[in-house]
Amino acid sequence: MSLKRRTLLHRLVFMLAFATLAALAFTAALVAVALQALTPEPDEWRTSIRVGPWQREVSLPGLIRWAAHPLAAPLLEGRTLHGRWGDWRLLRAGPQLQAVCAPCWLQIDALGPTPLQLSSARLLAQHEGAGRFVGNMSLAEGTQQVDLAFSAQLQRRGADVRLSMPATPMATLVGVFGHDLPEAATAQVGGTLAFVATARWPDGTWQARPVISDFSVDGLGTERLLSVQLPPACRATAGDAPPLGGWLPRALVAAEDARFYEHPGYELDQLLAAGAHNQREGAPLRGASTLTQQLAKLTMTGDDRNPARKLRELLYAVEMERTLGKARILQLYLALAPWGDGVCGAERAAQVYLGKSASKVGPVSAAWLVSLLRNPDAQLQHYGQLKDIDRDRVRQILAGMRPMSAAQRALANEQVAEWLP
Repeated sequence: MSLKRRTLLHRLVFMLAFATLAALAFTAALVAVALQALTPEPDEWRTSIRVGPWQREVSLPGLIRWAAHPLAAPLLEGRTLHGRWGDWRLLRAGPQLQAVCAPCWLQIDALGPTPLQLSSARLLAQHEGAGRFVGNMSLAEGTQQVDLAFSAQLQRRGADVRLSMPATPMATLVGVFGHDLPEAATAQVGGTLAFVATARWPDGTWQARPVISDFSVDGLGTERLLSVQLPPACRATAGDAPPLGGWLPRALVAAEDARFYEHPGYELDQLLAAGAHNQREGAPLRGASTLTQQLAKLTMTGDDRNPARKLRELLYAVEMERTLGKARILQLYLALAPWGDGVCGAERAAQVYLGKSASKVGPVSAAWLVSLLRNPDAQLQHYGQLKDIDRDRVRQILAGMRPMSAAQRALANEQVAEWLP
């Protein structure tokens, strides 16, 4: 090769090396500027990203705006966000930003420490300007998929989100969110659910307007409870569950489930109110289970605090309403409810604590006995130490007991201040 050609080749190699170094330097500078620009304020919504071997916290609103800009696509393509729902991989789909999480989980503090797990979630969003995004999300498990539309208004400390779901088969929802339930293979679930919800992230505050149509459950075998024998610990005397006469059933409905004779095994408004309340940091847990759901917990699901158990409890409760009916549900609950100190069932509780049969308990004694159900061991310890009852709670139960004549109610209220079991 001639000297002239060697010189030209050397110059070309030098120029290519220089251009490569310049591009790398420009990219590094651009990344550095971007990371500096994305440094979160002390109270700003944030997440962590990994750039090569480095990981650092960044402003999530700033990152989302960068991700929505066409010039940022090469920098964010394939990056992973480590969020509360899992690890989200960022991709581009034309003018839209796509994020894929597989597997994912949703932590719902009100349902206990075990997260709700999903095999995959896919988010597709488009920036409309001024911090507003629209798109859709799909949650999938195997061949089952739930689709939601959303809009979000991004702000420095979070985002206001609106979610909507068209009428979706309840069987699909159970397939996605309850895929690992023991009853998944046998439960036949009918009906649909649609909703519109608004939420504030990352606060976790939300409101929802769901619509459930024709919800039904079959195949769980709850009809066997029509003739089930009580466990020995719940048998005060030989025989089946106690009759429904007397004041105890009325006191139980007043205390635990005032709309027992009206709902289909669950109360949607109460479930939503309890869910919203329990998401507040530091708030004492508030229950929303009907007597039917409590019976499902006693007989079928146990009392673990996790989303799977709550879903199982709901499915069993819906089927029980059809297979057992209100009278048998109330009778079984009275026969099986734990009354503290190893005492099981209303008949045995009445005999142990009041020295009489459940059918002979008066309205004030019935209200006191039922008041123990919220925390029987603690209530009994309080009574044993102080020889006193929670009169406010007893009066509250008496006020809700039906039917009761005006004269009976007046006499009962007079007896509360002086009554001892």
